[in-house]
Amino acid sequence: MTKRATVLAAMVAAALGAGLFAQKAQTVSGTLVDLKCYKAGGFKGNEHMGNPTCGTMCAKSGIPVAILDAKGNVNTILAPAPQFADHIGQEARVTGKVDSASKTVIPDKVEVKNNGTWQEVKLQAMM
Repeated sequence: MTKRATVLAAMVAAALGAGLFAQKAQTVSGTLVDLKCYKAGGFKGNEHMGNPTCGTMCAKSGIPVAILDAKGNVNTILAPAPQFADHIGQEARVTGKVDSASKTVIPDKVEVKNNGTWQEVKLQAMM
């Protein structure tokens, strides 16, 4: 990539990032999925292809996690995937800055439904 292209890419990323951070927080509800297995085979739970913890293993290895809503929209969660590994396949609510153009969400708060009650997932501090 040329120096000019690198500078242009940085400027576009900064402009998009500034817009994303200026947005009000929104809540997206749905199912937590590991993005690789969901995109590759439509797998929505933790068990894939006979492995009862495939989604957990994918998230622990750093494969991105997303929230799949009832309409089939997928928003990638821009946070370290391992912190969501134990919750793959569970119903979740993610509150944060949602960018519909890039289909991403920067989470401020994540809750998962466990035995009928909502429990907050402790988010790791990000740089």
